[in-house]
Amino acid sequence: MLCVIAGRTIKAVTREPGSVLVLFDDQSKMKIKTADTAAVSPGSKVKSVHEAKADFKMEFEDGSSATFCLADPGSSVAVRDKNDAVEYLG
Repeated sequence: MLCVIAGRTIKAVTREPGSVLVLFDDQSKMKIKTADTAAVSPGSKVKSVHEAKADFKMEFEDGSSATFCLADPGSSVAVRDKNDAVEYLG
């Protein structure tokens, strides 16, 4: 599903009203529309991502994970590359 971000390392996480913006070290970014926030540490490398209904779970290579409750399952996640081209919408 979101294998497009597997292997990427998180550079920064910004919380915005109604969403979280995750910046990766390759200058790509992922925006998650969510009412809650989850602890995501810069430097964490994404191992896998799972989306099940309203739950969006990111698992990291160090064994930690972060789960977000999506605002609108199926249309709450956007991944764009460093040139702002869409890599994933869902």
